[in-house]
Amino acid sequence: MDKTISVDYTINEAQVMLEIIDIAVRARGVAAAEAGLVLTKKIESKLRAVLPAPAQEPAQAPAAENLFAPHIIKP
Repeated sequence: MDKTISVDYTINEAQVMLEIIDIAVRARGVAAAEAGLVLTKKIESKLRAVLPAPAQEPAQAPAAENLFAPHIIKP
């Protein structure tokens, strides 16, 4: 079993870490995707535990209806 460590981040620092991981994955491509996904899931799960759930937006029409006008949102 791997040894583990614990690091405390503020919410802002955790969000910045997610952005840094995203930049690294985009720069390295597929080679960094798996590691980036694992780290992102860990950070996001901790953020979900401390942040309130976002307000749900009304459901949009299925994408198939908007193939030629994806920028138009039906009420």
